[in-house]
Amino acid sequence: MKAFITFLLALLTTGFIAQRQTDWKQSLKEELLQLDKTTDFTIWQQAAERIGNLAAAYPEEWLLQYYTGWAYTQSSFRAPKGGAESATKKAGPYVKKALHLQPGNTETLALMAYWLSACINANSSRGMSLGPDSRSYSDKAIAADSANPRAYLMKALVIYHTPALFGGGKKKAAPIIEEAGQRFAGFKPKNELEPNWGNEIFRELEKELEAQN
Repeated sequence: MKAFITFLLALLTTGFIAQRQTDWKQSLKEELLQLDKTTDFTIWQQAAERIGNLAAAYPEEWLLQYYTGWAYTQSSFRAPKGGAESATKKAGPYVKKALHLQPGNTETLALMAYWLSACINANSSRGMSLGPDSRSYSDKAIAADSANPRAYLMKALVIYHTPALFGGGKKKAAPIIEEAGQRFAGFKPKNELEPNWGNEIFRELEKELEAQN
């Protein structure tokens, strides 16, 4: 009888955990779908806050940390004048925790590279100190999974915006941008929550490069 009760409790616990996971995954899907439809800074901030609430409720789910950090980072590029700094500061703890939970994951490494670039965008004086770090994380992301288009995109961005005097510039970025395009063309997410962003950023960077030629 005791064995049966133990089995029943285990079964109920497993079912409860599975239900909780379904709940946060569905909520996250809804937030990501909403963000796909807008570039409005306020909506991005609000969505990031809601995903952050999920991250607080499920602190060991790395995807929730990842997407909170990503949403705040993305919103920093959409911020009104003077608002980017605040958005990057909000993003920081989530980006770092996602990397802590998944230290060898190509996506968390690429996000760290992106966040560092966003910090530079918020304050260009950080370029000399954070630029090399962003490039280092993008290289680590490529090493972790050479099929990840976001890893190449992050490397391309930091090289593109680094002065030629310091080893960057448009010419040096061009082949990396091409690599990113090839990876985006062949990338297919395994599920609805696997990171699948960056293609629009790539296209904007590609257009900007073409305009310079």
